[in-house]
Amino acid sequence: MELSIMLADGDLMTLSCNDADDEIFQAARLSLGALGIIVSLKLQCEPAFNLQQITYLSTLDDVRLCLFNYL
Repeated sequence: MELSIMLADGDLMTLSCNDADDEIFQAARLSLGALGIIVSLKLQCEPAFNLQQITYLSTLDDVRLCLFNYL
């Protein structure tokens, strides 16, 4: 993954998750524009996968007794 941000002074900064600036990259991912405007982004796609959801009702006492069976 890689992103380029434009800083307040107009400079472009390119960050990658593989660089030494990994902490800045992680901060830029969550900065909501506070570090600069994201002008380009490269994503790594992953193969699709299916999830299964099982929903059931239980009392709090039953959950406490069987908590580790649910994990």
